Amino acid sequence: MLPAIVLVVGVAVLAYGLCRGSGRPRSGSRLRVLFSGETMGELEPCNCSGKMAGGLPVRGGYIEARGGRYLLVDTGCIGNGVRDFEVLRTEAALRAMAVMGYDAANVGEHEVWLGRDKLLELTTLGVPFVSANVLDAEGRPVVEPYRVVRRSGLRIAITGVTDSGQTDVGPGLRLDPPREVLARLVPELSETAGVIIVLADLKLADVRDLATDFPEITLILFRGREDSYAAERVNRTIIASIYGEARYLGDLTLTWESAGNVSGEDKAVLLDERFTESERVLNACTKWYKDAVRGRTFDFAQPGHGWERIRPSTPARDSQYVGSTACRACHEREYETWRKGPHAEAIESLRAVGYDHSPECVVCHVTGYAASDGYVSMTKTPELGTVGCEACHGRGRFMLTNDHKGLAHTAGKDTCLQCHMWKRDPTFDFATDWAKISHEGKP
Repeated sequence: MLPAIVLVVGVAVLAYGLCRGSGRPRSGSRLRVLFSGETMGELEPCNCSGKMAGGLPVRGGYIEARGGRYLLVDTGCIGNGVRDFEVLRTEAALRAMAVMGYDAANVGEHEVWLGRDKLLELTTLGVPFVSANVLDAEGRPVVEPYRVVRRSGLRIAITGVTDSGQTDVGPGLRLDPPREVLARLVPELSETAGVIIVLADLKLADVRDLATDFPEITLILFRGREDSYAAERVNRTIIASIYGEARYLGDLTLTWESAGNVSGEDKAVLLDERFTESERVLNACTKWYKDAVRGRTFDFAQPGHGWERIRPSTPARDSQYVGSTACRACHEREYETWRKGPHAEAIESLRAVGYDHSPECVVCHVTGYAASDGYVSMTKTPELGTVGCEACHGRGRFMLTNDHKGLAHTAGKDTCLQCHMWKRDPTFDFATDWAKISHEGKP
């Protein structure tokens, strides 16, 4: 028989071990969470007007420097459309996130657009998707309803939900109401893990309601919709969001003052020149994407959501694109002003960085992109491989006869802002920059 003191010590050690191994937070427990959302296919920022903050390689560099002592999640909307070129950007983003080692990503609205089959293809790229309310047509989960991971001695259940009332659902999918699925799932998660995290493509008001009604949820990270919300406590739940388009990363630390009392402190990290790009992410993401689109042509008429700037058009009879040289005979001085300006060689800046085949970039560096009579490639349509006269004034063929002279579109600020919007060119100032290219009043 063992001495009594040995039994007492053994029981104490066992009880301590069970407590430590339960994965439930105690007073003083801490968990660091890095989170992103609404990447929207922005692999790296447009740098036409100078180096801008953001990009997945910079995100990867920041994460690599943290040393792995964190949980890494995404609230969804990784891509920004359903057409082939937009899905390639989504795939490139997921390749980057797989290299970064994401623990979970929510199936957001933009992923739901794609439909069941395309979504399942994306799940093979190494990023663990979760969703409690994205189901197939028969009501079966398309991805894991939740997953459980261990971090900092804590057992963490991560699930996701997407707004069932506002989302256009792709083929083969359905969305159940988030509140209903969480009412069924939260009791199970409470038994399974000590920390429950919900990744939510929901509006702020809906997030607050969920936090009020489900105090068992530890943390709700939600879609920022072009804004960030600092961490705050609603009932017993911490809620927070981060600005998207790969410009920011949320860095949040949860601290338990007692087993059921958690606080959150976070910051929105601007991914600027302070952080070094990850070579691994560059290779897996941006370099892969440039190779994937090189030499390809795309069907821009595919139906469904996507970037509105790239939409197909078909000319009326006798109204085709003809190229800027056709304007020269009647507008010699205007032509020379244009030829000496930056628009005449706009495609060269893309060639220099390897994005001269990327639709999202090319559309603002040529004439008539996505139109049936517009730019295709420098081999097939070199006369349209500039931001030429017709990019601002409309198709030129009908203006080559005397009957139609003087009917060209009048260019102005709105014309410029189609490409020189703040998100692409934050230094653009119409009054200053217009003077550099203006040919008004010249005969």
